[in-house]
Amino acid sequence: ENYGINDFTNNDDGTVTDNATGLMWKKNDNGGGLNWKDALAYAENIDFAGYSDWRLPNAKELQSIVDYSRSPETTNSAAIDPIFICTQITNEADKIDYPCYWSSTTHVKWAGDTGEAATYVSFGRAMGFMEMLGGWVDVHGAGAQRSDPKTGNPENYPNGHGPQGDAIRIYNYVRCVRDIQ
Repeated sequence: ENYGINDFTNNDDGTVTDNATGLMWKKNDNGGGLNWKDALAYAENIDFAGYSDWRLPNAKELQSIVDYSRSPETTNSAAIDPIFICTQITNEADKIDYPCYWSSTTHVKWAGDTGEAATYVSFGRAMGFMEMLGGWVDVHGAGAQRSDPKTGNPENYPNGHGPQGDAIRIYNYVRCVRDIQ
């Protein structure tokens, strides 16, 4: 199967079509962090390039545009084809980095979970707080799929969460997608 092999066309209107998946992507991200509910609303309410059927991609769709040959460490770029434009951010270690993007996919951890977390994909470093390594480090790498609370305050997690101190990123960015009809 050729999953993960993209066939991008720059549509010269701020959009990129992936002929391999039948998806059209907005070339730019939204430029700022949003909680999940606001990210959903942003994507669903945008009118861009003559289309009003934009949405938040699901986890598999978002993963399909990760370029694993690129990363902040290896190419000083986001892990995505340079046809796309990614906002630069400063991460938890005060390094230049690239955002994580929300998906529309709710993450349910166990039976009875009320779905208070959503999945996102890192297009830069996927940080964790590791005291034995001196603080914030890239524990998962570009392309990592993670999940965090849909709402809340990331400052409530000054040393991340879990055994690898995973950074809690409640305010992720948006990369809008639509189906080609």
